[in-house]
Amino acid sequence: MTSFSKKRALFLAAMLSATASAVPQASAANNLMELLFPGRRVQSQPVMPPEPRVNVDQNSAPASRAPIKRVTVTAPKNYDYKADALVQIDLTKIDPQLTASAHVGTGVAPSMEMDQFGLKIDHLREAHVKAEKDIADAIVAYYASGKNPIWTVSYDVSPKAKAVIALFAKAAESGLDPQDYAVKVPGDDYERSDIPARLKELAEFELSLSARALRYAMDQGDGRINPNRLSGFHDLNTDNVKPRNVIDQLASAGDASAVLAGFEPQNKWYAELKQNLHAIADTAAPSIHIAPGTLIRPGESNAELKNVVALIRAKAPKDYLLQHDAVLQANETAETYDVSLVEAVKDYQKSQGRQADGVIGNATIKTLQGESSASKRDRILYSMERLRWMPRDFGSRYVFINQPAYRAQYFNDNAEKLAMNVVVGSAKNQTYFFNDTIETVVFNPSWGVPRSIILNEMMPKILNNPSYLENSGYEVYDKSGRVVPSSSVNWGQVASNGGGVGIRQKPSLDNALGELKILFPNSHDIYMHDTPAKSYFKKDMRALSHGCIRLERPRDMAAAVLEMPVEELNQYFGKNERNVKVKSQLPVYVSYFTAWPDAATGQIHYYDDVYERDAYLQKAILKTQAVRQADTIQTANL
Repeated sequence: MTSFSKKRALFLAAMLSATASAVPQASAANNLMELLFPGRRVQSQPVMPPEPRVNVDQNSAPASRAPIKRVTVTAPKNYDYKADALVQIDLTKIDPQLTASAHVGTGVAPSMEMDQFGLKIDHLREAHVKAEKDIADAIVAYYASGKNPIWTVSYDVSPKAKAVIALFAKAAESGLDPQDYAVKVPGDDYERSDIPARLKELAEFELSLSARALRYAMDQGDGRINPNRLSGFHDLNTDNVKPRNVIDQLASAGDASAVLAGFEPQNKWYAELKQNLHAIADTAAPSIHIAPGTLIRPGESNAELKNVVALIRAKAPKDYLLQHDAVLQANETAETYDVSLVEAVKDYQKSQGRQADGVIGNATIKTLQGESSASKRDRILYSMERLRWMPRDFGSRYVFINQPAYRAQYFNDNAEKLAMNVVVGSAKNQTYFFNDTIETVVFNPSWGVPRSIILNEMMPKILNNPSYLENSGYEVYDKSGRVVPSSSVNWGQVASNGGGVGIRQKPSLDNALGELKILFPNSHDIYMHDTPAKSYFKKDMRALSHGCIRLERPRDMAAAVLEMPVEELNQYFGKNERNVKVKSQLPVYVSYFTAWPDAATGQIHYYDDVYERDAYLQKAILKTQAVRQADTIQTANL
């Protein structure tokens, strides 16, 4: 090779190296070819977009260039509710010798085999009665022990049984369906010459009334519907009423109807719902209607204004009317929306949990005429059912959160001491329905990002930009809790298998949790907290979060649960995260009621079914009634 050729080769190599370091390989080659040999180009391959940085161990195989298969977290779902099936109460396998000797030497009542008159176990064996399995098992266990009949005396229906039947007839007053407890009652007249037929009739009645009495106790004590079968968003204690215990109580009680009535919720909320259920049946819906599309701003004139005023007077709470009725009367026929009436409308909007902006639009009008009497009645029935899923006694001090109302209340000495607006989970990220105990207030909190948000929302940003977390104020920690650099994590692997590391946002003014959070540890990772997004509290529809409860006045709630003046919280604010334990157990009820009494007046407020849970509950009730009442019809035709 000549000296000139060597120099040219070195020059070409240097040019190629320099160009390749600045641009992709195919482009570098083409640039160099264009310089040296105009008109000639290298055939290029499609340029691949830059791939996310995926770190691997030095000893592992090179990272694959195939697209990463990401894991996502799916939300719980609504279920196709399955009503409890009915089974035959089967006494045929009971050993007569066991029942005959069950009470020998015990000093208690003789067994049915030893009765001189009335039902014996053989009569009950031939009866054909169905019940839910746990009820059927309790009935078999009771009568197998050789105890006397509960509802019959000799050849007659007992007064004790008649009192229970009278209670069932009034079941609708408690929001239940009397047909679910229907029993064919033997008449008082019968042929003395046909005692076998009478005993057969009494046997059917004895088992049927036992089955329906246990059903009534369980319906009142636990609810007709098992909430945890409605959706994955329900997490409530069930099976609190034990049918084997109940049947023993009914047998030994002089007044079995009083025992059964005692299973009905006894708290003030249930009593007010029950009272309003009765009242709504006797009231007709207002005949006044506001024209669709009506929108009246302060200072404007509108012929529909008098209808708005009339409906406010008809539907507003009593305490509201005491304050504003004079202004409303003065504007009965007005068409101009003046200043004095604006303040009255704002207070009405506040009483309905709406944004108090004074503008009479769709949201305000809906509170005035959007609910028919039938719809209101249904919502009260659903609320009574949901109350049966909850503890009989809320306690004298507790926090109550009603999701459809977007409201949190703090009660002490059975009185509301604090109430505020909240933001709850969106329809996609629903807040659960459950009960828990508040334990801790955390000041200057870091935010442990839920796994669902990491995988569903943050992962694309992380894969596209490995510096995203550090630049956005987040830190990464491994399984041992040790903080690790984001760049050291195999994010492709995390995206594929969903685990390995956690992410948290460090305390700051921009932290998603604001300056404090209130914890009641639960498997759903739900808690109350502050938020920098204050504008959300001005919206009427506030189902906007990922599932946690954002508080409008977090300092007030924190002071209430810690039982201290709000000014004393100042000592806890700063740069470092700080945990403060509550002094005594404090229940929190994270609930869902589309009809709920006002704490002060007892008047029922109605709320939008933001998660459509009323519809699923109604379907479950209808399915349950269909199973139960099909058996009632079949039995009546035997």
